[in-house]
Order: sequence, then C-alpha cells, then structure tokens
Amino acid sequence: MEAVRSHRTALASAEDAVSTIPIYRSAPVTEVRLEDFEQYAIHRIRVLKGISDGLSRGKKPNEMEKLIKELWRANMKHTEASEVVNKDIISHFVLRLVYCREEELRRWFLSMETTLFRYRFQLESPEAQRALLVEFDLPYRAVSNAEYESVKDKLSQVVRSTGPSSSSADTVYYKVIFTSPSPE
Repeated sequence: MEAVRSHRTALASAEDAVSTIPIYRSAPVTEVRLEDFEQYAIHRIRVLKGISDGLSRGKKPNEMEKLIKELWRANMKHTEASEVVNKDIISHFVLRLVYCREEELRRWFLSMETTLFRYRFQLESPEAQRALLVEFDLPYRAVSNAEYESVKDKLSQVVRSTGPSSSSADTVYYKVIFTSPSPE
C-alpha cells in the first residue's frame, strides 16, 4: 500500500514537534485491498461505538481518556508502525462515506470523531498541539504565566463547572477571541 501523507507544511523551527494526528483534508489517493478497506472500517467503527457507549454511560473525562486509549490501541494498531497513519486516514474516509447518507448518521459520526480528536489532541505534547494549531492556521496562542496568574481563579471556576477537573500544573490554556455578532 502506498504511504499516505497528511498535507503538513514545514514548520519554521526544527525544535517544533509534529503532531501524530493526521489531517483529513482530502481522501487518500491510494490502492487499498478490499479486505483492508473492510477491516479498517470495522476497526474504526469499534472505536467510535465504544466512545458512544462510554458517553451514554456517563463516564467521567479521565475514564473516557482511558477508554479511548484502550479502544485505539486494541483496534487501530497495525503490524507495520508506518501503516497506522494510513489505517487511520483510510478508515476515517471509509466511515465518512458510509455515514454521510443521512443527517442523523452524519451528526453522530461528526460527534464521535470530534470526541476522538479532542482526546487524541489532549494526549499530544504542548509543542505538538501548537504545531497542529499552526497547521490549521488557528490564531490561538497559549496564555502566558503572567496572564494565567491574573485569571487563575476565574479559570479554575470555569474548569470546575465543566465537571471533574483533569487539569494539572502542565495544563496549557489558549486565548480564544470571542466577538459579538454584528447586527444585521
């Protein structure tokens, strides 16, 4: 099978890390055996269904993180390490085709893929997270230590309001610009 690469741009600094999360911008142009095509889809659907089951059972964020790690390890491994990314990309696009037929299925698929991405993103190093933000051309920047100290109490209130806190001393917060909609 031909190697499928994400459309990553070279980063300015050699010190910057590269994310292990592929970018699903376009379907891979490669030949895939029918058996692999089917198996990859089955393995990814197991991951997404497991996520759905975990969410419906009300698992806590740390339990979900553990569940997703286990599901990913059990279903998305490959005999060749270089093929794990191909399996990820191909299985994503196979299920994208399958789940685009109806709006309800599309919403479910998007919700599960978003949850999967969120947990995979959180497992990345801060450097790899920043590299991913740069790759997506997102204007977010990490909150500096001085800024963090000035809003620490308010941030901790927000974090507590979202459920059990999984933040730690090395948690990175990003500034997000919120704008009010213009009156029309």
